[in-house]
Amino acid sequence: MRRRGFTLIELLIVMVIIGILIAFILKAAMGGVRRAEEKATIALIAKLEQAFTDRVDALTTYRADPTPFHYALASLYNGTSLNPDGSLKPIQSVQRAQAIAQFDYVRAQLPDVFVVQNANPSTTAAGDYPFNFAGATATVPIGADNAGNGTVTGVYGAAFEIAGGLYKQLGYHPKGYDGNDNNGDGSVDDALEGIGSLPAAEQAVVLQRLAKHTHKTARSEMLYAILVEGGGVYGSSFDKDDFTSKEVQDTDGDGLMEFVDAWGEPLQFYRWPILYRSDSQKGYPDTAKLTLDAAAGLKPGPYSSAYESREQNPIDPNQTLVAPAWWGSSFNTAVPAVVGVNAGSLSGQAITFMNNFGPCLVDPTALNAGAPSSATFWDRSTVASPTATGPIYPRRAFYSRFLILSGGPDKMPGVAQLGVNYAGIDDRSTIEIPGGTTGTRDTSGAAVSPGAVINLLIESQGGKVDLNRADQFGKLSTFGTNGRNDTNSQLEYYSQDDITSQNLQGTGGPLQ
Repeated sequence: MRRRGFTLIELLIVMVIIGILIAFILKAAMGGVRRAEEKATIALIAKLEQAFTDRVDALTTYRADPTPFHYALASLYNGTSLNPDGSLKPIQSVQRAQAIAQFDYVRAQLPDVFVVQNANPSTTAAGDYPFNFAGATATVPIGADNAGNGTVTGVYGAAFEIAGGLYKQLGYHPKGYDGNDNNGDGSVDDALEGIGSLPAAEQAVVLQRLAKHTHKTARSEMLYAILVEGGGVYGSSFDKDDFTSKEVQDTDGDGLMEFVDAWGEPLQFYRWPILYRSDSQKGYPDTAKLTLDAAAGLKPGPYSSAYESREQNPIDPNQTLVAPAWWGSSFNTAVPAVVGVNAGSLSGQAITFMNNFGPCLVDPTALNAGAPSSATFWDRSTVASPTATGPIYPRRAFYSRFLILSGGPDKMPGVAQLGVNYAGIDDRSTIEIPGGTTGTRDTSGAAVSPGAVINLLIESQGGKVDLNRADQFGKLSTFGTNGRNDTNSQLEYYSQDDITSQNLQGTGGPLQ
């Protein structure tokens, strides 16, 4: 019997079935590719996390020597504490000076970001440095001046040997990253030594590279410089050959190598991300926590009850930096201008500390709540205004662990970054607010330049907050009655697929 041919309908059905099978195959293949990308990124971050943990452990065994300025910053200044001749008598604290010196030392050995402060440095005059590593003062440690106040070991927030890891890649002459004052002009490893010692053609290459640098790559470049190009006592943790061309690239063409994830994006690195919230640290409350607080009628904060154990900063285990007498301005009534200027309830010393090192000594949620809460704030006090200069309940000690982060498949890190206009990339007309309701989207969050040191320090806190609404206290200037702004919602959305050293997994979040 002769077999009949397929009808048109039958052919269409077969084609549909084949199309469905192909779609399933492609989806499975794409899923496999994504899992492979996630695994590759997780492996890279885990590798870096282990090496950086070893570096941090090594640094904690070193005891930094306080400079006279560290002692001055750590002292108490009360107008009634006077010497026999009537001059002000500071009340010194060796413990607090030691803690401040340790912050200064760790910052210099582990800078997490830098900015090009001068893309055309002088090659004829001494003391010009292209990079600033979020250093509010030029010398490291602060107060050092080679005149009896301690030896200068670095500039603009980084030790000479650590900064040299960048300058070497940039194309500097070896005189510019050897940690010596080769020409005896009082400046170590400045542009005069590093660029001025090069032929004109090579000088031009260095300047071209400086002009190409983008802030997006700075944190990854800094991490690479520490772990691969690091000099000094601790040296490097890796050799260049320990990584593939897919793991290390120069995406902006500035001559500085970056660790990149499987999607070709530079990893982000934060030394003290005090506002980052994870299983490891309290950080800044997320939507879920704020919703719980709102439902319980509590002020928004990182803690759930007065009985919950409070965090401590591992560099200041005795909490000397949040001691009310030093932290607050009520006792420090005669603070010298060289040390700081009191502002409201906060002492000038506390402000100077934050403006130099970045870690907050205040809780941004407490600052904006406007009233104390023994349940949700780090400080359990319930006195709204114990002194004429203001309350002390906003004080807070933060625990934080370094953070290495990939933005995941959507290529958007779930932490606030300078230079990003979050209002321009969010097309939602409404946003989620605590309590399960929605509100009209705020479009005022313009991009913030990375040029200012204080902006770099706030970015380094790793919070899901709009940097356009932040000040030197690390709080939000426009906070809202629900303790939240639109950028928080956006960054929580973007963070769903982040892969980090504090949570080594890709959670399968949004793809763009």
